[in-house]
Amino acid sequence: MKPLTIPKDTSVYLGRPAKPMPQTLSDAIGEMVRSIGGIREAYLPQCYVKGIVEPPAQILVLVLDDAADQSVLDLVGQGLERVLPQGVHPDVWPLSDGHSLLDAIRGTRMAIHCASPSEKKPWWKIF
Repeated sequence: MKPLTIPKDTSVYLGRPAKPMPQTLSDAIGEMVRSIGGIREAYLPQCYVKGIVEPPAQILVLVLDDAADQSVLDLVGQGLERVLPQGVHPDVWPLSDGHSLLDAIRGTRMAIHCASPSEKKPWWKIF
């Protein structure tokens, strides 16, 4: 799966969707995401980025232990193919903890997965 990439200094608009996807779909995505190791948090906010995410749409934001880990993204892609109807392909945006937009994403209150503190890496393994 190819992740969504947004060039630096691009305006990104995030919020709660006026018409969110059906709860059964977001629940299925959340369950799938929780089954994959290496994902700390997952969100389904509405996103608009001129020229990249048009029209505004719900995207899957993943906070990963390693934002460059393609194997995790491949598992997410396979999982989305299983749980979503044919023809539905949300953009997936992998981020690392500490990304500058993470507070705004968390502020949308569209979380579908947050790892418990015991699941997160111990601070001494960060380095």
